[in-house]
Amino acid sequence: MPAAQRILGEHELASVVDCLREGIQILDREFRYVYLNQAALAHARKEPQELLGRTMHECYPGIEATDLFTLLSGCMDHQNEGAMRNEFVYPDGSKRTFELRIRPCDVGVVVMSVDVTDEQKLEAQLRHAQKMEAVSRLAGSVAHDFNNVLSVILSLTSLILGDLKPVDPLRVDLESIKKAGERGADLTRQLLAFSRQQVTSPRSVDINQIVLESERMLRRLLREDVELITQCQRGVSKVRVDPGQIDQVILNLAINARDAMPEGGKLTIETMDVDLEESYTTDHFGSTPGPHVMLAVSDTGIGMTRETQARIFEPFFTTKEPGKGTGLGLSTVFGIVQQCGGNIWVYSEPGGGTTFRVYFPVYEGPDTLAPDAPEPATLEGTETILLVEDQDDVRQVARQILRRYGYHVIESRNAGEAWLSSERHPRTIHLLLTDVVMPQMSGRELAERLTRARPELKVLYMSGYTENSVVEHGILDSGIAYLQKPILPESLARRVREVLDVPKLV
Repeated sequence: MPAAQRILGEHELASVVDCLREGIQILDREFRYVYLNQAALAHARKEPQELLGRTMHECYPGIEATDLFTLLSGCMDHQNEGAMRNEFVYPDGSKRTFELRIRPCDVGVVVMSVDVTDEQKLEAQLRHAQKMEAVSRLAGSVAHDFNNVLSVILSLTSLILGDLKPVDPLRVDLESIKKAGERGADLTRQLLAFSRQQVTSPRSVDINQIVLESERMLRRLLREDVELITQCQRGVSKVRVDPGQIDQVILNLAINARDAMPEGGKLTIETMDVDLEESYTTDHFGSTPGPHVMLAVSDTGIGMTRETQARIFEPFFTTKEPGKGTGLGLSTVFGIVQQCGGNIWVYSEPGGGTTFRVYFPVYEGPDTLAPDAPEPATLEGTETILLVEDQDDVRQVARQILRRYGYHVIESRNAGEAWLSSERHPRTIHLLLTDVVMPQMSGRELAERLTRARPELKVLYMSGYTENSVVEHGILDSGIAYLQKPILPESLARRVREVLDVPKLV
């Protein structure tokens, strides 16, 4: 017979079928195994003699009470096709998930199986990542609006307090309002951290040094029945992060660990160089292979269920009693780690303690940290400032602050008004103070147009959250001056003065 018309023999065909990733098993009408390829045997973790010639009832007692057997019976009786996902539990307690397709045949039924356990894990991780991204966007939007409200509350309170005499009876109430506003500002900062919209000052750092500096503070925060252990690998690689943010990560994880050990225990902080392999990143969605520095925080506390672990990074989710926590500690940690380009994973069992492992990419580049601006000799000035803010109450309070410090203020509600004001103003405008996110045209676009017409114009951006036209992943573009809302009288005046005092290279 010509080679082109050659027909495979039985043994050759069996060899081909054994090469398939898909498991194939054939059951007769008595649910007896009459054929299994190598993939099907591997899925079952059994030898051929353990299954072939035996019924499902003999091999798997109780199988008749399962959804799988119900589906098989229906396909057998009605000669139709079926499909399902089935979680198989092995004798050692481990589990794998299989995608099953069932088709009738002359003998009985053919069951085709594909192990989708790893894909299922990735799907779950992807869904969780998408949910966290959606919550992150919502949190950033809430923080933006709330920061505008807080700008008015805190600024007006501060201005009124500055006008009152020390013995004025209204001072006590205003101080309480101010403290409440400051607590609100703390919450918005945590929301911005979670949503990866905090403005940061990253630099090349040694995490060991941050851990050692945090150790002294942590020993004051921990109870006497909590033993603090640090295990830092000598000569650990450098990472590019904001040291203040890493302090937040360590502090929040340590406090969480302390609260998980109501009767005392051990809190261990560990650093180590690790090389994340492809196998790890395959199982951990969002992680990347390569050299990383691991920061691990472990406790011997009460541990967590899988249901709790699935939600711990969500903002405002907490297992603590009402009034004992905001539910923003771990969400803040999550956002900071993501913003640094790292990833965080939790390993916990009820009663078996908890370990958080944080992985930061190793950084080998130069440290390009900009020097701190010198302290202004005075916060007052006489320059002309073009103020652009679409929120009326925020614009009015900013105008009031600037005029109190001596500046001449031209105010506009949007980019169009600002452009007309600039054209109509015959003299020098020294500074553009603009909100970043505005309708029709962003603050960045407005600044680019105005500086082309007025090369001497300096620019200071302000916003309730970091918008990508000014900030990329929370890191300011080179030469960008930025003020994070909520605005306060002194902080606004200081930042304005700092920008005005720096010579502009035209």
